[in-house]
Amino acid sequence: MKKYSTFLFVMIWACALNAQPFSSFPPDSLTAKTDRDQMLWQLGIVLPQLPSPDNDPNRPPHIKSNDNGNWTDDNGYLPNSPVGYLITRTEFGLWLNYIEEPEKTGIYTPVNLLKTISGENVETPEQWWKIRRPELEKSVKEEIWGIIPDAAHQLKINWNIENAATADSAYGRFTQQIITGNVDISSYPELKHQPKITGRLYLPENAVNAPVIIQYAWLQWQPHPTYLKECISRGWGFLQLDCNAIQPDNGQFLTDYVIGLVNKGNWRKPSDWGTLAAWSWGVSRLIDFFENYDAVDAKRIGITGHSRYGKAALVTAAYETRIAVAYVSCSGAAGAAPMRRNWGQSIESVMWHTEYHWLAGNFMKWCGSLDENGYLPRKTEKLPVDAHALLAMCAPRPVFVTGGTNDNWCDPLGMFLTTRNASPAYELLGVAGLATDETTPLPDKPYMNGNLAYRLHIGGHVDFLDWALFAAWTEKK
Repeated sequence: MKKYSTFLFVMIWACALNAQPFSSFPPDSLTAKTDRDQMLWQLGIVLPQLPSPDNDPNRPPHIKSNDNGNWTDDNGYLPNSPVGYLITRTEFGLWLNYIEEPEKTGIYTPVNLLKTISGENVETPEQWWKIRRPELEKSVKEEIWGIIPDAAHQLKINWNIENAATADSAYGRFTQQIITGNVDISSYPELKHQPKITGRLYLPENAVNAPVIIQYAWLQWQPHPTYLKECISRGWGFLQLDCNAIQPDNGQFLTDYVIGLVNKGNWRKPSDWGTLAAWSWGVSRLIDFFENYDAVDAKRIGITGHSRYGKAALVTAAYETRIAVAYVSCSGAAGAAPMRRNWGQSIESVMWHTEYHWLAGNFMKWCGSLDENGYLPRKTEKLPVDAHALLAMCAPRPVFVTGGTNDNWCDPLGMFLTTRNASPAYELLGVAGLATDETTPLPDKPYMNGNLAYRLHIGGHVDFLDWALFAAWTEKK
């Protein structure tokens, strides 16, 4: 009897350990952290037990803790940095780094874009389109940015245009319209929030077949005057897209809006699309609409975004081949900055519950150290793709990438390296890529002779400083 009781106890304990710690269907009280943790559970990932920051042997030198437990650069950890620069540690133990040394950044070796998985050299455009680009696209979507389900492309959308205003300006007379696409939710009427593709479109008066630059934005904000000046004066349109009406920038809503609609309110699977890909889906549907709208030339649609919206702009240009040109501003990790390089915003910091929703859950497999008892190197160094692969998927179309001298968080040097490392794909397809032999960018120098352009503006985390250059460069393409 005692032996049987011991056996029963062991079986009950084993069942308890293997029991699903999350409900089979998301609760109404879902939070972003719960959703993030549920994805970690799906992947079988357990966050490591870390020592306190005070006792962490990997804590960078020259920083100290303030009363709130945040670590700051009070002793010049960054060259010429302002006192109080925030240094954080990820949940996998990686401290953010701003020292340009291999033992800190890791050994950054970009994946060879012109060699297939089987080891064959890619020497012709035909090999690129038939073999290598599909390989890269598969890895890009499955491992990092997410697969858009086929069902999303079948959703019906009811479009409406509202003429809001006409205005005079120093750069021309223009009209303002509100375009709204209401997504049909009849396939899952229990959905809490109906996704909408809505934007504010500015067009030169009496426009016909006008090119349009789409900007990811908050509609509560009026566009910067530079945006309208550079577009309207050239006869272009400018559209602010409310991407949060498609899918909110919050993991709490991953079982709602368009991702939740396709999943019928259920949890995402690890390779499912994240918010950035969902926003790109909205742009694709907007282009569908423009194909039947005489005022706009659907073959000349550009995309732009800044910061997290810069990440989205790059994803959109890579996923949607009808995008003609892209301006990717200060996008950082999960955008144009290399994920296999440990500098500033890292892919591990994107795993925080405030940001993880941007990407497919699978990206979290690449967080942590390669040696469970070590610190560097990190798992990201084994990534099959990186930011330059996403950028190469845009080839041969023009893409302009920018960073700021005072915006170290976004790794401006790393974004320059990405444009360099994506250039072979452009050159294979018969156009110049970054078109420079320089290995580091000079501040305020425009590298704009090829179909990949880069500028490191003197300043911080902004996009308007480069808008005039982008517009002039685009006009020549």
